[in-house]
Amino acid sequence: MRIKNLQITEEDIMKAAWDLLDQKGMEEFSMRKLADLLNIQAASLYWHFKSKQSIFQALANEVAKQCLLADISHEDWKDRLSGFASHMREVLHNYPCSAQLLMRTLPSEPDYLSMINTMLQILDPLRFSDSYKFSLVTTVMNYVISFELDRYEMNRLNVAMQDESAGGAPSMFKQSLDLHTGSGPNIIKRMHENQIFNELGSAHMFRIGLDAIVRGIEQLAMQE
Repeated sequence: MRIKNLQITEEDIMKAAWDLLDQKGMEEFSMRKLADLLNIQAASLYWHFKSKQSIFQALANEVAKQCLLADISHEDWKDRLSGFASHMREVLHNYPCSAQLLMRTLPSEPDYLSMINTMLQILDPLRFSDSYKFSLVTTVMNYVISFELDRYEMNRLNVAMQDESAGGAPSMFKQSLDLHTGSGPNIIKRMHENQIFNELGSAHMFRIGLDAIVRGIEQLAMQE
């Protein structure tokens, strides 16, 4: 991405920031690299953003804005919550390093706050205290973010370990299973042989965990 005109806009910077995250990840993201990608001086970026963190805040807000497009028109709160969480996962899956962005930014931007408030509105009719509702929403958010983080890190790990093993991380894991000793049935090896581990990061596995959380909330609500 090259911009010859020095009159760059915030939109130009945001687009380039997404490209840089996709190429380098958050660990190697810097204002200098972003400026190089835009073919400008790094100082030009500071007219629009005070720091790298302020760019991250803006990117996280863009992710939250996309999450707010979820369809929550269902009558049942369980369907609304599940639908919102599922849509949120799809957004995180499509935006590079978006799970990390939500973890490393403050929910101080308008759409970020609206995203949290929307989830709170879904649970607000339930007979829980506000403290309990906030804890439940945080639990759901953390599940979605952690699920996407695990998928992202697993992919990175497999790439990083290609040089150490011909089959990468899966091959090394299988070798460890073959050497595993212990009392009782080796259930984890059985699951591996039945290709259960191929479901890691899948929509099916995500749904199982989400259903467990939502049903748990439902059981707690029934006890109130």
